[in-house]
Amino acid sequence: MWSPNARDVGGLPTRYGVQTRPRAVVRSDSLDAADLAAFEALDAGLVLDLRSDWEIKQPHPLEGTPAYQRIPWIDPEAERLRDADAEPRLVDVYRNSLTRNAAHIGRIFAAIADAPADRPVVVHCKAGKDRTGLTIAVLLDLAGVPREQIAADYAISEVHLGIQDGPEFTRTLPETILGSLEHLDELGGVRAYLSWLGLSAAQIHRLATRLVPVEVQAIVFDFDGLLMDTETTMVESWRAEWAHHGLELELDSFWPGHGGDITEDRYAILAAAVGTDFDRTASHARRLAHRERLHAELDFRPGIRAWIATARELGLRVAIASSSPRKWVVGHLERVGAVDLFDHIVTGDEVETHKPDPAIYELALQRLGVPGSSAIAVEDTAHGVAAAQAADMYAVAVPNPFVTADAVAEADLVLGSADELLLTDLLLSAAPKVSTSRN
Repeated sequence: MWSPNARDVGGLPTRYGVQTRPRAVVRSDSLDAADLAAFEALDAGLVLDLRSDWEIKQPHPLEGTPAYQRIPWIDPEAERLRDADAEPRLVDVYRNSLTRNAAHIGRIFAAIADAPADRPVVVHCKAGKDRTGLTIAVLLDLAGVPREQIAADYAISEVHLGIQDGPEFTRTLPETILGSLEHLDELGGVRAYLSWLGLSAAQIHRLATRLVPVEVQAIVFDFDGLLMDTETTMVESWRAEWAHHGLELELDSFWPGHGGDITEDRYAILAAAVGTDFDRTASHARRLAHRERLHAELDFRPGIRAWIATARELGLRVAIASSSPRKWVVGHLERVGAVDLFDHIVTGDEVETHKPDPAIYELALQRLGVPGSSAIAVEDTAHGVAAAQAADMYAVAVPNPFVTADAVAEADLVLGSADELLLTDLLLSAAPKVSTSRN
């Protein structure tokens, strides 16, 4: 690197199981003309100068080039209202700065989010330790880098600059940046902070994926029991029908372990239990009427609509791959006004085999135009998970009320509900499998 305090922030561990991407973000102290040759070799898409007007003594060596932007971290209007006596420690300055300078900081992170994704971003101020240190710390926190690693990266600045023996206000002590990140927690976390600054979900996702490689292009949902809890309405309709005959439904052998239709098998079991008085036509009509009453208020399971909305905002393709017939799936989607949320709806009457065979997912991927390794499947059963993984997809299990977490333990990720995890975090969690499959 060219300057004493310049360094790539790639190669750091993240909670997602991959390292931060090299040559994506470079932090530095101020650049001068002697740095140009090394800088030109970097071919940055954005050079972001955080210095204030009063610091500029001569033109920036890159001023006038397409890559250069200067967005001062310090808002001079807000600075005039600052009470320096209320900030006895450097961490107090940092914490207050994160909110006091919000208008400028929002522009800084928006510029990074909107920079060319395939070229490095360089962030610098004067010494590259305070304003740059805060900017990089927020980015690394968003990318899931452990905070002790963030603190170590921050702390190395004082060594590079030779100020480790100076007063506290000039140093980069780990507790200073850790205290600042704890302030973000008080504000709701790093994502909430960036949203408060005015960044969209798509911009926040681009900030994260600048450092964490994510190549997911599509998300594919199962329908019954996953998008909508039609499994419970089915069980309740059968339970009511058995109760109509004075019988109790046993669930131990109720589930087939595949995505096929065993309705007639269930009627045969009920007929055998009832005896010669069983009227299959009347039983079927009564059961369906009861189930339709249950369906009247049925909507998507918790968190699913938010996932779909985020996927749309991020530009992902969205599909359904269900073993049920098209009339059933589309009918429910029409009832809740959700047909247009999906690019493709692939159903069991379009393939010859059912889950755990991957045929339904393979057809969905073909129509989406993406490989399995670039798609996430969301399922609620073990046979659905097996089908998705056989199609080389990252399988997320959100078990329905009649499936235990242990039963879907082979999934890449198991959640109790879709609202336990933001879709953006799910996409980052899928990064290790996608990266491995492409090597």
